[in-house]
Amino acid sequence: MKKILFILLIAPTIIMAQNGSNDEYRARREKVLSMLDTTSAVVLKSVNENPLGIDYVQEHNFYYLTGINSQGNILLISPKGIKVGNKTKKTIIFYNNINDVKEISLGANDTILKSNEFRPIFSKHIALLAKLYYSAPDLILVNDWLSDKAYFMEREMKSRMKALYPKLKLESAEFFVGRLRAIKSLQEINNIKKASDITSDGLISAMKIAKPGIWEYELQAAVEYQFTSQGAMLRGFPSIVGSGLNNLIVHYFDNNCQTKDGDLVVMDVGAKYHGYSSDITRTIPVSGKFTDAQKEIYNMVLKVQKDAIAMAKPGVSTGELERFAVNAFKKYGYDKFYIHGLSHPVGLDVHDVMTEDILKPGMVITIEPGLYFSTNDKDAPDKYKGFGVRIEDTILITENGCEILSSKTPKEIDDIEKFMKKKR
Repeated sequence: MKKILFILLIAPTIIMAQNGSNDEYRARREKVLSMLDTTSAVVLKSVNENPLGIDYVQEHNFYYLTGINSQGNILLISPKGIKVGNKTKKTIIFYNNINDVKEISLGANDTILKSNEFRPIFSKHIALLAKLYYSAPDLILVNDWLSDKAYFMEREMKSRMKALYPKLKLESAEFFVGRLRAIKSLQEINNIKKASDITSDGLISAMKIAKPGIWEYELQAAVEYQFTSQGAMLRGFPSIVGSGLNNLIVHYFDNNCQTKDGDLVVMDVGAKYHGYSSDITRTIPVSGKFTDAQKEIYNMVLKVQKDAIAMAKPGVSTGELERFAVNAFKKYGYDKFYIHGLSHPVGLDVHDVMTEDILKPGMVITIEPGLYFSTNDKDAPDKYKGFGVRIEDTILITENGCEILSSKTPKEIDDIEKFMKKKR
């Protein structure tokens, strides 16, 4: 029996984004069609709520295929074809507001319909499917605290779908569309490069005002002012600004402590520009000068980072890069204090989708080694206890190697110290 693959994407509300041209979005939809056969299916759903004006983030796969960044819309792709009047279409964008789709470039396979037409069309087609890929960001865990019962909405959905359509196989569309998202187009690369430049400006602004006694949130404000003033209205993730013992916490988001003389400050931040994130980390001495012990660890981390970046090229796996970092720190005797991964992909999501381990031209990843010495770790040398160092850059894999997209931000000790001395 043939399998039917069917792609449905539902999006929050529709506004054309700027991560690519309309023709590029249309080409992506055509590529998805070419990856499917007439017996297969996928369904993706948008984020449909934006309460109280909270920053709205579109479902990434829907955004990638339409450039639409608003609520109440659905994208349906079916290689088998969908009867619309006297024509057969393979892609339908169901819109909530006609103004949201006026700029969309429609190909021969595309059409647009009002969102209230989605349900009857989908109900007819789903009965024919053997396999349905889906993306549904609102299928989350809901906890009823009164009855003390947790509801896994995705599990509930699958259970009901199985009861209605016993032969239907459901799979996430994340990795299906992710095969396309992993390799960035020129426009996507330009957006990540712009996000990296803005992030670099934010870090430089924070360096300019850093001094003992400044609060972590003041440094955060300096970083994020550059985001907003340069058109990056969203952050790729909550900014991390950890001073003193706080820099031992990899994902520290409080940013509410006052710095002290002698502190190192780890700033792990990323602007989001036209939907695309950057991710850069710099570790700086708040006083403007590293201590000898801090220099020793900083240079160790920097060497591992530089060597890993030099290794990053097509054909190398992220696993190889990770093993290199572990072994490099092991030679120093400090692998125990390396407590997180070396790399992750970057794109529409700061931890973007990667469907394979082998690097290819057009992939964008981070390289971010770090060492962290807790005050209560008996194995930590006394002179290193109480601080951590992390250095992170966003890099593009090229045909013959890689390009550092975040090179604008100082990271050599001499450059950081000269810069911080000069700004005083």
